Amino acid sequence: MLQNGVEQIAAVRPHVPEGVEVVPAVVWFPAQSQEDGTILLRGEPRLTLPASPEAERIADVLRDTRCQIELAGDFTTLAWRKLLQNAAAGLMALTGRRAGVFTRPDFADLTLDYLKECLAVSHAEGAALSDDVPAAILARFQAFPADMSTSILTDREAGRPLEWDIRNGVISRLARRHDIHTPISDAITALLAATSDGPG
Repeated sequence: MLQNGVEQIAAVRPHVPEGVEVVPAVVWFPAQSQEDGTILLRGEPRLTLPASPEAERIADVLRDTRCQIELAGDFTTLAWRKLLQNAAAGLMALTGRRAGVFTRPDFADLTLDYLKECLAVSHAEGAALSDDVPAAILARFQAFPADMSTSILTDREAGRPLEWDIRNGVISRLARRHDIHTPISDAITALLAATSDGPG
């Protein structure tokens, strides 16, 4: 299942026959649409799958392609790390700015506080992310080329609906399940939802 977020299985399960195994994936495709319609791939494409017999079959099919396949024993933790990265990228869609915006000290502070909220929710959901992950993700954004974009920003620039719910809304939704207070996440989710879906 090639989709952002940590809810892939729950989203797909009702639509597949009983007994069919749904294999989620963490997608690492740093791709950026260009004005001429081409796609710029700014890194090696790879997929991370949970270690299982079904995932091994997928790895066999893709073995001689350009896409690297990794099988993870702790898929939950890796999926949540990617979700934190995607959640932070949502701030680019709100500002309409590319990766260079993360070098602003005030924006960096906001991003770090937001990621700490996300980290608390990840722990409640069983992810074993270390406490230094928010700072590491922020540092990664700050190290990107200043003109580096992200899919959610590209969607906003093109006037397409945003994947705000599976990338950002999920944080607030799961936080409520665990009685975790996430004021920054709640505000970001509302702003992204309004940016994407209106009205107005």
